[in-house]
Amino acid sequence: MTTASITFPRLPRTTRRIQTADREVFVSMRIEQPEVALFDNLLSHEECDTLIALSRAKLKQSTIVDPQTGSEEVIQDRTSYGTYFLVNETAFIAKLDARIAAVMHWPIENGEGLQILNYKVGGEYKPHFDYFPANNPGSAIHIAKGGQRVSTMIIYLNDVEGGGETIFPPLGLAITPKKGAAIYFEYVDDKGQVDEHTLHGGAPVTAGEKWIATKWMRAGKYIA
Repeated sequence: MTTASITFPRLPRTTRRIQTADREVFVSMRIEQPEVALFDNLLSHEECDTLIALSRAKLKQSTIVDPQTGSEEVIQDRTSYGTYFLVNETAFIAKLDARIAAVMHWPIENGEGLQILNYKVGGEYKPHFDYFPANNPGSAIHIAKGGQRVSTMIIYLNDVEGGGETIFPPLGLAITPKKGAAIYFEYVDDKGQVDEHTLHGGAPVTAGEKWIATKWMRAGKYIA
């Protein structure tokens, strides 16, 4: 599939559990406006540990998309280290990509590669949007690679000793990391309009460290 029809919401509102090809995932919390859902049991603890082990030696300073140029930049608002895996890069990654796509109700080929992030004590990501604002000149470069981002899945790979919550300031919502669980949100509706209520961030880690995996979905087939 090259382009998917953007329906809204993409996660059926009657869903309480999702049976994928290899795992049953549970919906433990849901907000309808904007569309936000918390999943339990998305990854096993062993899968979380494997992702961390595969990523540890590949970590580099995280970047953001410069709104003016579209280039990757290191900024003080994002103090993490990360790496990524190409879609279906290995049999293990392909299994996770398939499961995540099934839960997100979106084609595998529309997803960006799975990104792994590590935050040490003091590490944070200040509130931001995952979609590419149309009024930013740099957005065009990224939208050309598969269209607008439409949804995000943030998967918690460990239990954080202190801090590290995923925060949604407009909603007054804070999600505590739980190993194997994930927070999902949609920000493009069936009219192509983006939802500014999905402003979100990663609160500072106050003890231990935080590991997450992030999957972004595009409107069309992603071109790496």
